[in-house]
Amino acid sequence: MYWALAMYGALGLACHHPRPARVEPDSLPRRFNVVNDTAPPPPPPPPARRSGDPLSSAEREAILAEARTRRAAWRAHGITDYRIRVAVGCFCPWPSAPRILEVRGGRAVALLDTTGRAAGPLIEPWAPNTVEGMFDFIDQAARSADVLAVRYDRSFDYPTEIRGDQRAGLPDDWFWTTAGNLTPRRSR
Repeated sequence: MYWALAMYGALGLACHHPRPARVEPDSLPRRFNVVNDTAPPPPPPPPARRSGDPLSSAEREAILAEARTRRAAWRAHGITDYRIRVAVGCFCPWPSAPRILEVRGGRAVALLDTTGRAAGPLIEPWAPNTVEGMFDFIDQAARSADVLAVRYDRSFDYPTEIRGDQRAGLPDDWFWTTAGNLTPRRSR
């Protein structure tokens, strides 16, 4: 038994590496310049909550307040012509494959596949998902859904992920939307 302890101790010493020498930050060569980010800091995370519980009144108001702030910031960018990649899913049989929504003057005008080719008529579930349409949906869902979580793009302030459950505890009433790769277009 003692020989086993001695062997494990020797093995531990053999595998132990010495600490690397401490290098002072001022002694390192400077290879880049640090640029301060002028963007405002991201908003604080939503309050901690147990998954699946219905939203409280305070949580609903926080979601609505953030959506109002983000919508105002989005509008301040002045982007009305853009393309955005959108995927939508829910308990229903809608297809969830991503599509590119082309928007001009704030209105959806074309639906494209992810390679940029025409993908058929402007139909649900993709057509309502202009940036303004997603903000409208957040406003509606924050007032009625039991569970809702929203994420926003840090550059343009549009919703990039909306996930929720209309009634907690009931099957088949969850929903999600993801949006990304927003590309502003020149007005024609």
